[in-house]
Amino acid sequence: MPPMSQSTTTTPQLEQVSAFWNANLCGSHFIDTEIYTEKFFEDYRELRYRKTHHLLSVIDWEEARGKKLLEVGLGVGADATMWARHGAIYTGIDLTEEASFATNKHFDYLGLQGTIEQGNAESMRFEDNSFDMVYSHGVLHHSPSIEKTFAEIHRTLKPGGKFIVMLYAKGSFNYWVRIQLWFRLKLIFTILKSKFGIEPKAKLWKEHLANFKSIGWSYLSWKNFPHRCTDGAGCEIANIYYKSEVKELLEKGGFKFKRSMKAHFPIGGKFPKFERLISKYLGFHLIAWAENVK
Repeated sequence: MPPMSQSTTTTPQLEQVSAFWNANLCGSHFIDTEIYTEKFFEDYRELRYRKTHHLLSVIDWEEARGKKLLEVGLGVGADATMWARHGAIYTGIDLTEEASFATNKHFDYLGLQGTIEQGNAESMRFEDNSFDMVYSHGVLHHSPSIEKTFAEIHRTLKPGGKFIVMLYAKGSFNYWVRIQLWFRLKLIFTILKSKFGIEPKAKLWKEHLANFKSIGWSYLSWKNFPHRCTDGAGCEIANIYYKSEVKELLEKGGFKFKRSMKAHFPIGGKFPKFERLISKYLGFHLIAWAENVK
């Protein structure tokens, strides 16, 4: 089941996003097993639903049974397999060849059916009113133009169709404490140590330091630095939103905002009950449900 392809990179920003995620298949660096083996996918699914355990209760996978569902952004394809296992007529699209290939392999190992394509979500080949549901988890905050992507989702989603999207939350512990305070202070300390010939050992902080030496102090600006602290120092686009901003984007895109919730506190799923409680207020994942209005 090889991926179908279309034109994917039409701007320098899209090319950068594609290059970064082709080189950094989402979540794969957490798995020690040889990539693309059956065990690799098993281990990834276990990790996925241990760290983001809230998905098992807040997403109604059964809701898509017998419905045409489009997933925008695939990663390793764990959520794709959940939708397909629960009876969705599944289509997935990703900007990168790597994620499309990984999701196809994942489906093959599990004997699942679906259509998986490589393509640009800002300009999709699908006809108007093609899908009953659209789902996108942790992807569209990396889009150079989320407005264009929302417009395409609005076009391809049937009237009254459901759109579920997760974007990074600005009103969160991760944004204010971990990224804007702790990561910034740690990089400043790393920079100061480098002045005395003490270089960082960790790959991440080597990359941050190299970026700083290339870009200068503007690398640490309030506006630019957070992008580099979500998914890696090479990630140039990772927008972070308040709930009000997500609501406004959805409504401008032709959707009726229904509800939202925060989830995911960065303690690795070790204390799920505590994590679910505190993430309601300080979680980094903002999940929104909307209805298509035409």
